[in-house]
Amino acid sequence: MITALLMLAALLAAVCWLCASPVRLAAAGGVLLVTHPAPTFALTAVAAVALTVAAAVFTVRTVRAEGWHLVTVQRPNLAPASVGGVTA
Repeated sequence: MITALLMLAALLAAVCWLCASPVRLAAAGGVLLVTHPAPTFALTAVAAVALTVAAAVFTVRTVRAEGWHLVTVQRPNLAPASVGGVTA
């Protein structure tokens, strides 16, 4: 059990060290892409979906906060005019 905790602590330290620098993080991403692209594609897809949802939520909240509303315009049912006349 102690070995598992030490391994987990070492993994956490390595992840923190990687994430502390954008250059190291980019290098790790490049290595991951070259060695095995499937996890990178999966992570990219998840990140893209998360960003899209976050942007949509942000947009909807901003539009509502500014007082904008999505409305539908309904045209009145106009009766066809008789020949030479006007309907009321």
